[in-house]
This record gives sequence, structure tokens and C-alpha cells, in this order.
Amino acid sequence: MTRGELVDGRYRLTELLGRGGMGEVYEAEDMQLGRRVAVKLLTSVGGMAPGGEELDRFRREARAMARIVHPGVIALYDSGLHRRVAYLVMQLLDGRNLGHLVAATGQLPVRAACWIGLSMADALAAAHQAGVMHRDIKPSNVSLTRDGRVVLHDFGLARLAGEQAITATGVVLGSPQFMAPEAMKGARADAAADLYGLGACMYFMLTGESPLGPAVDVGAVVERALGPGIPSLVGRSPGIPPKLVRLIDWLCKQDPAGRPRGAAEVAEALGALSAGGQDVVRSSLAALQRDEAVRLARGVRLQKGPEYAWEEAAVPAPRTGDATSAAEPAPPLLPGTGPPTLSDNTRRMVLGSMSRETALSRQREAVNLVQRGELESAARMLAAVVPVCVARLGPDHPTTLTSQYWQAVCLARLDAGREALELLARVNKYVDRRKGAASD
Repeated sequence: MTRGELVDGRYRLTELLGRGGMGEVYEAEDMQLGRRVAVKLLTSVGGMAPGGEELDRFRREARAMARIVHPGVIALYDSGLHRRVAYLVMQLLDGRNLGHLVAATGQLPVRAACWIGLSMADALAAAHQAGVMHRDIKPSNVSLTRDGRVVLHDFGLARLAGEQAITATGVVLGSPQFMAPEAMKGARADAAADLYGLGACMYFMLTGESPLGPAVDVGAVVERALGPGIPSLVGRSPGIPPKLVRLIDWLCKQDPAGRPRGAAEVAEALGALSAGGQDVVRSSLAALQRDEAVRLARGVRLQKGPEYAWEEAAVPAPRTGDATSAAEPAPPLLPGTGPPTLSDNTRRMVLGSMSRETALSRQREAVNLVQRGELESAARMLAAVVPVCVARLGPDHPTTLTSQYWQAVCLARLDAGREALELLARVNKYVDRRKGAASD
């Protein structure tokens, strides 16, 4: 699939958000309802025939997933078949996943970890009651929104796409760090396996480390999972309440019969420990998004002399055939990873197709995102548009200046006030120069 493609005549793919063992996830525009959505294409299980048994089973499982109505479970809007590839259309979430947050901040405060664990347990209880198992609980499948909510996604994909079909393609079902031992042995994953994944995620949040040690050798990780298992937190950290240590040890039992009876029981145990945790998650995520927006804004290379002087030489010239090629998704921007830069593919694609009209169109799209409060998406878009506008249209072109102005608004709304003021000061200098030139 490529950026700009229309899936099933309705969903226009706008940005590749990521790839995984199951397929690709795109941000897309629902052309019928005029809203942004996430489209997951199950490319690893392609080849479904219209009217075939596999497609019928896929639709039954999708209907089961859609019956889960809970704020902690991602909303499924639609499903279907596009060029013999099954797809799902889901709610598009803002924020970051749990893996990004822990990678950026390290181990989480107890009340934040307990809030996330409580929210996960509540969502699992609702799903299990509807007869749907997740089967792949891991940090990358736990989204944290800007208001501190916790949302599970990729529910039931193993069953949805067909366990037999997936196994035939060689796709590993789940991450060994968070996969229940019985699932590794080939047993059908049930509610107890989801609870094991929850316990492993709790361990990850409270220690900032993978539950089964470094994942350099997957075989060694599997051996530890089936051998000694996830180590106990007893004596690991004096800051973790003994009650919480016992709960995590209980969840991570290798024998599924030794784990809690249900997710509701886990939620009840975490309730008293999670007070104020949502506020901690909200502020941590806001700080992460603010820092990343600042890094994106500073991706434009500043030189001594005229403000926002763009190094044209740093922008590869477009080559024949590159203008329509799909851009590679940028990796997560985390503190300590250096300033973000556009990938060569992205530069060639955007610069090669940029005109005054398309620059203005992309700018308007970003402004709409800012006005709707979708600041992270707006920051990413403006970070791509601004440097190309500088190179193609010039640093004092109205489209360039307006794009930089809205970039500053975006930063201000993400609480990066100082950086927003610095950017506005640069914009104002160019505006003053234009006014001076016009008066002459």
C-alpha cells in the first residue's frame, strides 16, 4: 500500500504510522464522514477470497470485537477487504504508547504504574466478559492519551486473522518478554494469558527493565520464560509496596491456574494504590510531547546570519520516480536520541512535489489539526512543511511565515512557551522586513 491510496473506495491513506508482524497501520481520512482514522492492513494474512471461509470468520471476529464498548478499548469502526487484504478501521489516538513513555522516563512512579495497570485490568474485564481475549498484551499495545487515559488496542488480532494462517506465514504471535509460558508451548491463550501480560507490563513499568532481561537472544528469553520465569520483585525496590509486589508475582505465575481468577479481581487490588496516578501520567506525557515538538521545530537547521536560513545543500534533489514513493516512518523521538531530521525519502517526496498551492494546502491541513487540538500530528506536519517552504518558497514568503507562526502556536499550546516566543520573534523580523520593503 502507498500513501494517498484509497482503501475500499473510502479511506485515503495519509501517513504510515508503523509496521509490525501482522501488517501496516496508516493514518487515513474517512472520505465519507470527513474524519481521521487509523487503518490497519493485515498484510501478513493476505489472499482472502471474497465469499471464502477465511473472510467469513474474519468478519465474525470483527463483529465480536466491535461489541466491546469500553473507554479503555479502542473503538472499531469498520472492517473489510481491499485487494484481497483484510483491513480494520479504528479510532485514531493521540499520545504515546507505554513503551515510548518508559523508554523516555525510565521506571514510573508507583501510583502512575498502578493507574495504568488498573485501567488495563478494567479494559480486559470488559473484553473477557464479551468473550474476546487480547492474546498479545505488551507495552506497544497500550496507548496513553493526552488526558492520561489508557487504551488497549490490537485486541484479538491472533484470532481475528486466524492463528493457523498466521503460523503458516511464520509470524510470531506476541512478544516473548510478555507472552504467557503456556502460549509459548502452543496452548490456546485465554484470560489467564492476558493477565500474565498485564503482570509483565507492571514489572516493566515499575523497574524500567524488560521482565526477562535483555532481549539480545530471543531463544535465551524463551528459555528464561519457561525456566526460572520472571524474577520476583521481593527486595528489588523498597519503594514498591509489599501488596503490589505480591500482586505482580501472582500475575506472573508460570502456571495459569495459579494466577488471579479474573481481571476484575486485579482491578480491585490496584484501586487503592492508583490515587492521583492519572495526573502523573498526564503530566509525564505532556512533557514528553512538548520536548518532542520542540525537537521537531528545531529540525530546521539554523545558521548564523538570517533567521531560518535553510541549508539547501542538505536537501537532496528529487530524483525521477521518487516524488510519489512512500516515506519511511520516523522512529519514536525520545530524549537523548539527537535532533530529529526528515528522512531522505521524505525530503525528496515533499520537495519534489511542493508548489505554492500544495504548500498552502498542507499548511491549511496543519492549521486545522491545531484548531482541533491534535497538536502532535500538527507538529509533525509543520516540521515537514516549514523547511521545505523555506527552501522552495524562501524564508520571507507568506506561506513560510504563516507556517512558522502556526508552529509557534502549536508549541505554545504544548506549554513550550519560551521556544514559541523565540520562533515568533524570528517570524516578526521577517514580517517587519517585508513591511519596510513595501514602504520603500
